[in-house]
Amino acid sequence: MRKITLPAAFILIVFNCLAQTGGMRMAPGIRLPEDSVTREALMGSLREWMIAKDGPDSLNRCVAVADRPAMAVLTAQMRALKGDCYLGALTPLDSDHWQIRLNYLEMRKDTPMLQACCTLLARREGGHFLMSPPLAENTACWKRKTIGCCTFHYPGTINMRRAAEFERTVASDDRRLGIAEPVIDFYCCANLMEASKLVGIDYLAGYGGYGYSDLSENYGRRMVILCGNEWKDGFSTISMHDIWHGELHRAVSTKIINRPVDEGMAYLYGGSWIAYSWQDILKLIGDYRTAHPGADWLALYKEGTNLIPPPKIIKISYAINALIVQRLERDRGFAASLPLLCCGPKAAGDANYFAALRVVTGVDEPGFNGYIEGLLTEALN
Repeated sequence: MRKITLPAAFILIVFNCLAQTGGMRMAPGIRLPEDSVTREALMGSLREWMIAKDGPDSLNRCVAVADRPAMAVLTAQMRALKGDCYLGALTPLDSDHWQIRLNYLEMRKDTPMLQACCTLLARREGGHFLMSPPLAENTACWKRKTIGCCTFHYPGTINMRRAAEFERTVASDDRRLGIAEPVIDFYCCANLMEASKLVGIDYLAGYGGYGYSDLSENYGRRMVILCGNEWKDGFSTISMHDIWHGELHRAVSTKIINRPVDEGMAYLYGGSWIAYSWQDILKLIGDYRTAHPGADWLALYKEGTNLIPPPKIIKISYAINALIVQRLERDRGFAASLPLLCCGPKAAGDANYFAALRVVTGVDEPGFNGYIEGLLTEALN
């Protein structure tokens, strides 16, 4: 029989002694509210929220409507967590407000691994408690400036010109898609650590090694962005590529979207990886064409060949679709590309894609290479 070391054995015994309720484990000795009415209401609401958080955010009755957009950012991260969730602490702020600490642990062989530590707030409403992320409290002293559909939250000063450019780009995407502008709360954070802590993610193992990134989530027409990318020229760098995806997915179901077309549109309207504009990507495919005379674009498309290798991949197939959409929009308007975009998920052989391409452009597989050569010649000259 395999021996278990003493520390690991102790952890396993503790885990086996935990009482699991509502997807949450609670170790003996956790200090709970002394008042039985408060205790039952708080624990009952917390258990209900834990169960409901894995469903649609709009149906979680343990979250106030005003708090749901920000809570959607937190729950999106929590849904991806592995291991057991256990109640770490309940801290009273006053008789009606509590701070809750949830910790996620996963056993890997004999070793306990901390996956995440999350904080949320609970406030009494009648006979039950409503849960919320600590975002509003954590940014209560920040400044705010509303420009168009965006409210920018920031601790110091921001470049209003760049903030306005961001808002104009979002508005342009929405006009192109024919949808109403969203209501955006944009938080200018110093880095990923600050962004995650603001919304209640005190520690997440998956963030290890990442200094900069952003957290965002759509809730209907509401969008919350915690931008923890690099601060340049008085504003947070932000991936307009990802903003395009978010706005497109408000307009079109992801179930029918062809990803290479979606990604091509994101290249065209938002560049990629923040570092590459569409003009940069166009130059890359032009350089590839120069280095590979007579390139078989059809084969390269189907094979998913990279222009730039991992980790920051740029794909030939995505760039090709950007060229196609650019031509369609110029000649017939953006709506002309929708049958191509909505031809269904990518499949082996791309038969659905090429059938749709034939409908919108009249180009079939035998004519694909010549068509792409023509688009490249036009775009690069």
